Amino acid sequence: MTALPHRHRDASLGDDTMNKLTQEMPLSMSIKPPSATHAESRKAAGAEQNKAAPQDKTTVQEKTAPQDTAAHSNIAVGITALFKGLEKTLTLLMVLALVAMIVLVFVNVVLRYGFNSGISISVELSRFLFVWVTFMGAVTALIRQEHLSVNTFVDKLPAAMRAGLDRLVTLAMLGCCLMLLKGSYAQTVLNWNNLSPISGIPVGVFYLAGLMAGVLMSLILLWRLLTPLVLHAVTPRVAPSHASDSQGDTP
Repeated sequence: MTALPHRHRDASLGDDTMNKLTQEMPLSMSIKPPSATHAESRKAAGAEQNKAAPQDKTTVQEKTAPQDTAAHSNIAVGITALFKGLEKTLTLLMVLALVAMIVLVFVNVVLRYGFNSGISISVELSRFLFVWVTFMGAVTALIRQEHLSVNTFVDKLPAAMRAGLDRLVTLAMLGCCLMLLKGSYAQTVLNWNNLSPISGIPVGVFYLAGLMAGVLMSLILLWRLLTPLVLHAVTPRVAPSHASDSQGDTP
Protein backbone atom coordinates (compact mmCIF):
# COMPACT_ATOMS: atom_id res chain seq x y z
CA MET A 1 0.00 0.00 0.00
CA THR A 2 2.91 2.37 0.59
CA ALA A 3 4.32 1.96 -3.00
CA LEU A 4 1.30 3.46 -4.76
CA PRO A 5 1.87 7.09 -3.72
CA HIS A 6 5.45 6.92 -4.97
CA ARG A 7 4.33 5.75 -8.43
CA HIS A 8 1.73 8.48 -8.65
CA ARG A 9 4.33 11.04 -7.65
CA ASP A 10 6.78 9.81 -10.36
CA ALA A 11 4.13 10.03 -13.06
CA SER A 12 3.20 13.56 -12.06
CA LEU A 13 6.88 14.56 -12.16
CA GLY A 14 7.19 13.11 -15.68
CA ASP A 15 4.20 15.09 -16.89
CA ASP A 16 5.61 18.28 -15.41
CA THR A 17 8.97 17.85 -17.19
CA MET A 18 7.29 17.19 -20.56
CA ASN A 19 5.15 20.31 -20.15
CA LYS A 20 8.23 22.39 -19.33
CA LEU A 21 10.06 21.05 -22.42
CA THR A 22 7.16 21.80 -24.75
CA GLN A 23 6.85 25.30 -23.28
CA GLU A 24 10.58 25.97 -23.68
CA MET A 25 10.65 24.63 -27.30
CA PRO A 26 10.29 27.43 -29.88
CA LEU A 27 7.18 27.52 -31.99
CA SER A 28 9.12 27.52 -35.27
CA MET A 29 10.62 24.12 -34.58
CA SER A 30 8.41 21.39 -35.92
CA ILE A 31 8.79 17.75 -35.24
CA LYS A 32 8.62 15.77 -38.47
CA PRO A 33 7.67 12.15 -38.59
CA PRO A 34 10.30 9.67 -39.82
CA SER A 35 8.29 8.93 -42.97
CA ALA A 36 8.55 12.58 -44.13
CA THR A 37 12.30 12.72 -43.64
CA HIS A 38 12.76 9.51 -45.65
CA ALA A 39 10.62 10.88 -48.49
CA GLU A 40 12.60 14.11 -48.65
CA SER A 41 15.91 12.22 -48.67
CA ARG A 42 14.64 10.07 -51.54
CA LYS A 43 13.62 13.16 -53.52
CA ALA A 44 17.02 14.74 -52.97
CA ALA A 45 18.79 11.56 -54.08
CA GLY A 46 16.60 11.39 -57.20
CA ALA A 47 17.39 15.01 -58.07
CA GLU A 48 21.11 14.35 -57.70
CA GLN A 49 20.83 11.30 -59.97
CA ASN A 50 18.95 13.33 -62.59
CA LYS A 51 21.66 15.97 -62.50
CA ALA A 52 24.39 13.36 -62.79
CA ALA A 53 22.67 11.51 -65.67
CA PRO A 54 23.56 14.05 -68.44
CA GLN A 55 27.11 14.13 -67.16
CA ASP A 56 27.24 10.34 -67.35
CA LYS A 57 25.93 10.47 -70.95
CA THR A 58 28.55 13.04 -71.93
CA THR A 59 31.28 10.97 -70.32
CA VAL A 60 30.06 7.87 -72.19
CA GLN A 61 30.08 9.79 -75.46
CA GLU A 62 33.54 11.13 -74.69
CA LYS A 63 34.70 7.58 -74.02
CA THR A 64 33.14 6.12 -77.17
CA ALA A 65 34.52 8.85 -79.47
CA PRO A 66 38.19 7.94 -78.83
CA GLN A 67 37.29 4.26 -79.22
CA ASP A 68 35.78 4.91 -82.67
CA THR A 69 38.82 6.97 -83.68
CA ALA A 70 41.12 4.21 -82.46
CA ALA A 71 39.15 1.61 -84.43
CA HIS A 72 39.43 3.65 -87.64
CA SER A 73 43.13 4.20 -87.06
CA ASN A 74 43.66 0.47 -86.46
CA ILE A 75 41.91 -0.34 -89.75
CA ALA A 76 44.01 2.24 -91.57
CA VAL A 77 47.21 0.88 -90.04
CA GLY A 78 46.22 -2.68 -91.01
CA ILE A 79 45.45 -1.79 -94.62
CA THR A 80 48.63 0.30 -94.87
CA ALA A 81 50.63 -2.66 -93.56
CA LEU A 82 48.91 -4.87 -96.15
CA PHE A 83 49.94 -2.51 -98.95
CA LYS A 84 53.49 -2.42 -97.60
CA GLY A 85 53.60 -6.21 -97.62
CA LEU A 86 52.27 -6.24 -101.19
CA GLU A 87 54.95 -3.73 -102.18
CA LYS A 88 57.72 -5.87 -100.69
CA THR A 89 56.38 -9.01 -102.37
CA LEU A 90 56.18 -7.36 -105.78
CA THR A 91 59.65 -5.88 -105.33
CA LEU A 92 61.06 -9.31 -104.55
CA LEU A 93 59.34 -10.82 -107.59
CA MET A 94 60.67 -8.05 -109.82
CA VAL A 95 64.21 -8.63 -108.55
CA LEU A 96 63.94 -12.36 -109.25
CA ALA A 97 62.48 -11.72 -112.70
CA LEU A 98 65.24 -9.25 -113.60
CA VAL A 99 67.92 -11.66 -112.43
CA ALA A 100 66.37 -14.44 -114.52
CA MET A 101 66.22 -12.15 -117.57
CA ILE A 102 69.87 -11.13 -117.19
CA VAL A 103 71.02 -14.73 -116.81
CA LEU A 104 68.96 -15.97 -119.78
CA VAL A 105 70.05 -13.20 -122.14
CA PHE A 106 73.71 -13.37 -121.11
CA VAL A 107 73.93 -17.16 -121.41
CA ASN A 108 72.12 -17.09 -124.74
CA VAL A 109 74.51 -14.48 -126.16
CA VAL A 110 77.57 -16.40 -124.98
CA LEU A 111 76.27 -19.67 -126.42
CA ARG A 112 75.30 -18.06 -129.71
CA TYR A 113 78.58 -16.25 -130.39
CA GLY A 114 80.92 -18.64 -128.62
CA PHE A 115 79.49 -22.06 -129.35
CA ASN A 116 77.12 -21.41 -132.27
CA SER A 117 74.11 -22.55 -130.23
CA GLY A 118 71.62 -21.08 -127.80
CA ILE A 119 68.65 -21.53 -125.54
CA SER A 120 65.57 -21.34 -127.73
CA ILE A 121 63.17 -20.62 -124.85
CA SER A 122 65.20 -17.67 -123.55
CA VAL A 123 63.74 -15.13 -126.03
CA GLU A 124 60.08 -15.81 -125.27
CA LEU A 125 60.63 -16.29 -121.56
CA SER A 126 62.52 -13.00 -121.31
CA ARG A 127 59.66 -11.30 -123.13
CA PHE A 128 57.10 -12.70 -120.69
CA LEU A 129 59.19 -11.65 -117.69
CA PHE A 130 59.70 -8.16 -119.09
CA VAL A 131 55.94 -7.60 -119.42
CA TRP A 132 55.30 -8.83 -115.89
CA VAL A 133 58.08 -6.67 -114.44
CA THR A 134 56.57 -3.63 -116.15
CA PHE A 135 53.11 -4.10 -114.66
CA MET A 136 54.40 -5.10 -111.22
CA GLY A 137 56.51 -1.94 -111.26
CA ALA A 138 53.40 0.11 -112.08
CA VAL A 139 51.61 -1.28 -109.01
CA THR A 140 54.64 -0.67 -106.79
CA ALA A 141 54.98 2.90 -108.04
CA LEU A 142 51.29 3.52 -107.30
CA ILE A 143 51.69 2.27 -103.73
CA ARG A 144 54.70 4.55 -103.25
CA GLN A 145 52.95 7.41 -105.10
CA GLU A 146 55.89 7.74 -107.45
CA HIS A 147 54.07 7.98 -110.77
CA LEU A 148 54.91 10.97 -112.92
CA SER A 149 52.84 14.08 -112.15
CA VAL A 150 53.02 17.76 -113.01
CA ASN A 151 52.27 19.86 -109.92
CA THR A 152 53.13 23.35 -111.18
CA PHE A 153 49.52 24.51 -111.19
CA VAL A 154 48.30 22.36 -108.30
CA ASP A 155 50.88 23.69 -105.81
CA LYS A 156 49.49 27.21 -106.24
CA LEU A 157 45.96 26.22 -105.24
CA PRO A 158 44.52 26.43 -101.69
CA ALA A 159 44.54 23.33 -99.54
CA ALA A 160 40.79 22.67 -99.92
CA MET A 161 40.90 22.90 -103.71
CA ARG A 162 44.03 20.76 -103.80
CA ALA A 163 42.29 18.04 -101.79
CA GLY A 164 39.28 18.13 -104.14
CA LEU A 165 41.54 17.94 -107.16
CA ASP A 166 43.33 14.94 -105.64
CA ARG A 167 39.98 13.19 -105.35
CA LEU A 168 39.13 14.00 -108.95
CA VAL A 169 42.49 12.71 -110.21
CA THR A 170 42.11 9.54 -108.14
CA LEU A 171 38.65 8.98 -109.64
CA ALA A 172 40.03 9.40 -113.18
CA MET A 173 42.86 6.96 -112.45
CA LEU A 174 40.35 4.46 -111.06
CA GLY A 175 38.34 4.67 -114.29
CA CYS A 176 41.46 4.00 -116.38
CA CYS A 177 42.41 1.04 -114.19
CA LEU A 178 38.93 -0.42 -114.51
CA MET A 179 39.17 -0.16 -118.30
CA LEU A 180 42.57 -1.88 -118.13
CA LEU A 181 41.05 -4.62 -115.98
CA LYS A 182 38.15 -5.20 -118.37
CA GLY A 183 40.28 -5.26 -121.52
CA SER A 184 42.98 -7.46 -119.98
CA TYR A 185 40.41 -9.96 -118.77
CA ALA A 186 38.84 -10.22 -122.23
CA GLN A 187 42.22 -10.67 -123.92
CA THR A 188 43.35 -13.21 -121.33
CA VAL A 189 40.28 -15.37 -121.95
CA LEU A 190 40.57 -15.08 -125.74
CA ASN A 191 44.29 -15.89 -125.96
CA TRP A 192 44.61 -18.48 -123.22
CA ASN A 193 44.35 -21.37 -125.69
CA ASN A 194 46.91 -19.81 -128.05
CA LEU A 195 50.31 -21.25 -127.24
CA SER A 196 53.69 -19.72 -127.97
CA PRO A 197 55.48 -21.54 -130.81
CA ILE A 198 58.74 -22.19 -128.93
CA SER A 199 58.04 -22.30 -125.19
CA GLY A 200 54.43 -23.49 -125.35
CA ILE A 201 53.37 -20.89 -122.77
CA PRO A 202 49.83 -19.53 -123.34
CA VAL A 203 49.78 -16.09 -124.92
CA GLY A 204 47.15 -15.13 -122.38
CA VAL A 205 49.92 -14.93 -119.76
CA PHE A 206 50.93 -11.64 -121.40
CA TYR A 207 47.51 -10.16 -120.75
CA LEU A 208 47.28 -11.77 -117.32
CA ALA A 209 49.90 -9.30 -116.13
CA GLY A 210 47.62 -6.42 -117.12
CA LEU A 211 44.70 -8.10 -115.35
CA MET A 212 46.75 -8.44 -112.18
CA ALA A 213 47.83 -4.80 -112.32
CA GLY A 214 44.28 -3.61 -113.03
CA VAL A 215 42.85 -5.44 -110.01
CA LEU A 216 45.54 -4.32 -107.57
CA MET A 217 45.63 -0.70 -108.71
CA SER A 218 41.82 -0.49 -108.65
CA LEU A 219 41.75 -1.68 -105.04
CA ILE A 220 44.45 0.80 -104.02
CA LEU A 221 42.70 3.71 -105.72
CA LEU A 222 39.32 2.70 -104.32
CA TRP A 223 40.80 2.73 -100.82
CA ARG A 224 42.24 6.19 -101.39
CA LEU A 225 38.98 7.46 -102.84
CA LEU A 226 36.73 6.28 -100.01
CA THR A 227 38.94 7.25 -97.07
CA PRO A 228 40.28 10.58 -95.81
CA LEU A 229 43.64 11.70 -97.07
CA VAL A 230 45.17 11.35 -93.63
CA LEU A 231 44.48 7.62 -93.39
CA HIS A 232 46.46 6.61 -96.45
CA ALA A 233 49.35 8.94 -95.58
CA VAL A 234 49.39 11.26 -98.56
CA THR A 235 52.73 13.01 -98.55
CA PRO A 236 52.37 16.79 -98.63
CA ARG A 237 53.60 18.50 -101.71
CA VAL A 238 56.64 20.68 -101.18
CA ALA A 239 56.71 23.95 -103.05
CA PRO A 240 59.65 24.17 -105.48
CA SER A 241 62.59 26.21 -104.33
CA HIS A 242 63.90 29.27 -106.14
CA ALA A 243 67.08 27.43 -107.09
CA SER A 244 65.15 24.75 -108.95
CA ASP A 245 63.04 27.41 -110.69
CA SER A 246 66.12 29.26 -111.86
CA GLN A 247 67.66 26.07 -113.18
CA GLY A 248 64.42 24.98 -114.87
CA ASP A 249 64.08 21.70 -112.97
CA THR A 250 60.68 20.03 -112.78
CA PRO A 251 59.36 19.98 -109.16
